[in-house]
Amino acid sequence: MRPLSLTMTAFGPFPAEETIPFEALDENPLFLINGPTGAGKTTILDAICFALYGKTTGDEREGAQMRCDLAALETLTEVTLVFEFSGRRFRIRRVPEQQRPKARGEGTTSQSAEAQLFELHADGSETLLVASKVTEATREIEELTGLSVDQFRQVMVLPQGKFRQLLLADSSDREKIFSQLFQTRIYKRLEESLKAQAAEIRRERERRQQLRQGILEGAGVESDAALESELAELAPEVAKATKEKDRRELAFIAAGKDQQQAQALEKSFLELEKLQCRQAELNRQQETIDRERARLRAAEQAAKLRPVFDERARCDRDFRQTQKEAELAAGRLRNAEERLAAAIKRLEETAPLQSELDQAKQQATLLEGYRARADRMADTRQAWQKAVEDSERTELLLQHKLLAERKGLWLELERLGRELARQQKLLQIRKDQGGILRQRCEELEKKAKKLELAWHQGQAAILAAELQTGEPCPVCGSREHPFPARSEAPLPTQRQVEEARQELRAANDELQLAREQYGEEQNRLRELQQRQERCRQDLGAEADRPAGEIERALDELQAAANQRGLNPSELRQAQGSDLEQLRRAVLDRKSAAAAAKAQAETAEQELPEAYREAGALSRALDQARQQIAGVEKRIREISDSHQKALGDARAAKAAADAAEQQLRKTDAALQTAGAKCLSVLDSGPFADEQAYRAALLDEAPLEALRQNIADYDRQSQLVAGALGQQREALQGRSRPDLAALEEALRLAENEKNQAASRWQQLEGRLKLLRDTCDKLARSAAQQAELDRQYAVIGTLSDVANGQTGDKISLQRFVLSVLLDDVLIEASQRLSLMSKGRYQLLRKEERAKGNKASGLELEVEDAYTGKVRPVATLSGGESFMAALSLALGLSDVVQAYAGGVRLDTLFIDEGFGSLDAESLELAVRTLIDLQAAGRMIGVISHVAELKEQMPLRLDVFSGRDGSHTRLVLP
Repeated sequence: MRPLSLTMTAFGPFPAEETIPFEALDENPLFLINGPTGAGKTTILDAICFALYGKTTGDEREGAQMRCDLAALETLTEVTLVFEFSGRRFRIRRVPEQQRPKARGEGTTSQSAEAQLFELHADGSETLLVASKVTEATREIEELTGLSVDQFRQVMVLPQGKFRQLLLADSSDREKIFSQLFQTRIYKRLEESLKAQAAEIRRERERRQQLRQGILEGAGVESDAALESELAELAPEVAKATKEKDRRELAFIAAGKDQQQAQALEKSFLELEKLQCRQAELNRQQETIDRERARLRAAEQAAKLRPVFDERARCDRDFRQTQKEAELAAGRLRNAEERLAAAIKRLEETAPLQSELDQAKQQATLLEGYRARADRMADTRQAWQKAVEDSERTELLLQHKLLAERKGLWLELERLGRELARQQKLLQIRKDQGGILRQRCEELEKKAKKLELAWHQGQAAILAAELQTGEPCPVCGSREHPFPARSEAPLPTQRQVEEARQELRAANDELQLAREQYGEEQNRLRELQQRQERCRQDLGAEADRPAGEIERALDELQAAANQRGLNPSELRQAQGSDLEQLRRAVLDRKSAAAAAKAQAETAEQELPEAYREAGALSRALDQARQQIAGVEKRIREISDSHQKALGDARAAKAAADAAEQQLRKTDAALQTAGAKCLSVLDSGPFADEQAYRAALLDEAPLEALRQNIADYDRQSQLVAGALGQQREALQGRSRPDLAALEEALRLAENEKNQAASRWQQLEGRLKLLRDTCDKLARSAAQQAELDRQYAVIGTLSDVANGQTGDKISLQRFVLSVLLDDVLIEASQRLSLMSKGRYQLLRKEERAKGNKASGLELEVEDAYTGKVRPVATLSGGESFMAALSLALGLSDVVQAYAGGVRLDTLFIDEGFGSLDAESLELAVRTLIDLQAAGRMIGVISHVAELKEQMPLRLDVFSGRDGSHTRLVLP
């Protein structure tokens, strides 16, 4: 895609209609879009992207936000782009959504977004492809160019801050871009189609296989032969089992009736025996129940005495606890008294420590007196060091300026050489064009004279054709016309003669213009030659010095400047300074360094030699202060220890006295409670405390004892009544032989169940086997057809989807080969721009997990010999790598038939991150690319680009908006 003309109206900073004739840049131009910040340089790229896709390059602003605030209210915001693609020309016009004045009345109305797309033909006619729909126009552009808006930004327009996107895209994103550029989507569709077909056939085959095996397993047979054999044997057995089942069911019903009657009678006899056994058991328990009645009476009497004995137990516990606490308090008092004695002894050690503290403080005071001298000595030494560094830095700035000026002259000489070669070539082109125009003028002049002569000669024939016999001739007056003039060839018209004259005049004007341009180019050539000679004179003997020597010298100076802490801004400032001023500054810095050295030596004499070394005085002071702090801490610790021991002893003594007093109180309470217990035993039913405790029961056992006696009395009454009733009901009846009847019923039931079970098994088996035969026949036919299909489709799917060998799909394999070609082209340019350091490589290792791989990029660093991710490149290196990748992609895409043509590239900034040499190499790369048939547009503030790119589109801004001007060399 190559833009031919761009017209912006009320768009961005352009308030009126602004047209940029890209066609005027001639074939395959390399041009600079230049202008101040905010003038509208990036808006030009936004307008191209908006015209094609309805979106800006950065996608931060919508089309509706691009209206110029300075535009007249009645001016409609719109963008029109004429472009060429694959030999065809198109014009697209877009209008964003906006407010416009109403056609009638006051106020505004909403203007909807619209777009029109035309194809322009060589005869001047045009075909409307899209009438107004925005989405339809975008879809047509995507189908025509083969690029979405995001892919257009990544491979044809590199906006601000977007250089690294294509470089750092992962395999999935890069696969999408490359499949569009190289039109490899057919491989992806083939993969997906084969995979879907194979998966469907495979699922159906597996389902059929599982179904067939399930059918056989459900029937309980291993094969079809076993199924057929069992079917033949089973039919007569089923008929025989049916008759036996019916006979056994009748016999079972009769035996059941006899058994039910006998069970009822036997149940009554069993109930009588059960009641008799229960009465005998109750009679045996009578003696035990009597003993429990006596125990219950004793327990109830003991419960009345229980509170008195509980109180004595409590007093005993309190006495024992208080006794333990008194013993512990006495032990703590002994420990506290021992610690107090030790603390009093340590307190006597503080006298020598106080003497040591006084001596340390005197030493610290003396050292503090030396501090001012040491500070003065350090300041003078630092001033001396700084003066020396300033002197060396100024000397470096002077040397750098001298070398930079020589390098600038050498670069100017080299550039002038290129300009001269280009100008001589252009002058020859102008000369050849002039020769062609002169030859054309001569031909047109001959043609015009020939037409004029034919026209004059034809006038006589025209008059002769009007002559009538007897009528006078308008020329000679004769009334006889024996030989009238005739013309065999068609006669030219006066209009044809006039058109020939106008064409001749236009050709002469064009020739005159070409002669003027030739003269201007000659003057420019002479001017360049004069500038080259002046540059050689300024360089003198160094005019032919290799560039590498100057570069090496500058690199060495740069390394020294970096060591001295000089930043690039200081070096640039020095380059703009006066040379003599720098030389005087060098002498001044050296004098200042000598004076600072003398002051430093004087200050050293004022301080004892032991403390002249840097940090010696501070270390001595720190040591003295540490000694003081240590002694003071030791004294505080001894004093604090004594105070603590004294307080602990006093507290322990008070606690021991309190514990002794409490012990006496609990002992008195215990004696009182014991006497009360003896008193209640003397007056109660129990002989001693042991008898009391034997009779004592807890509440739960006591209640259980009461309940047990009550239950016995109730059961005795119930059993006696039921026994009398049951004896009366069975009077005169005998017990049945229940075992014999039950045995007869059991045998009849077993025979019935066995017969029914055998019949059911045989009948169900027969039906199952017949159904199985039918299912297997249908499944076998379907399985054969699926096997035939999968033999073809399954194999093709495995190969295309990367399920064999190296696990690489068909499209990924094709794109990896294309990416290798792109990286070969890109690495050549990146190696040139990085001075042989970097090359781009395709990462061949398979990515971890399920992440897509095969199209990821790495960079090979020739300085380290290692391969690392492209994300580790710096900003300038990333720009060079992204630019190289975009250019390499442009070359390879156009080399493949049917691919998208990338014959235009716009670069918005990024050159500011490059140093001078990298910038020169990048521009050389763009010049080589432009010479190979590309239109390259560069937006940049870098001043050096103006000199290296004479073809410019300047953007000017003012209070009334922005406008553009095309600058041709």
